[in-house]
Amino acid sequence: MRDFAAYRASTIRYWEKRRIIYNLALILPALFGYSTATELAATVGDRSYLGLLSLGALFLISAIAANISYSLCYTLEFLFGTDQPGAAWLRSRRRLILIAGTLFAMFLAVVGGRNIGMLEYQFH
Repeated sequence: MRDFAAYRASTIRYWEKRRIIYNLALILPALFGYSTATELAATVGDRSYLGLLSLGALFLISAIAANISYSLCYTLEFLFGTDQPGAAWLRSRRRLILIAGTLFAMFLAVVGGRNIGMLEYQFH
């Protein structure tokens, strides 16, 4: 690496622009997991044991955990990345890491949303 400060700045710029896409990609899977769990767990007349504020707090905690997990991309970047022109890391591997990580996070969002939905009706 020729200029570490410039490489660090370009790396942060690259990943932070994509954090918004990552977060938006997790919304629908989390809501899907939540809605399917509440449909399966709740029957007509069941009482929800969590209020709207509690549900919001659980989803907020999940979002914070997802963003902490997203920050692991910096570890991969500084372990395997390079600023050499034409490097495979810059051409394709960053994108591959982003896609694979987002798909894995979407799976975890479905599971997390399902767990929140099951928690809402856990006492019946």
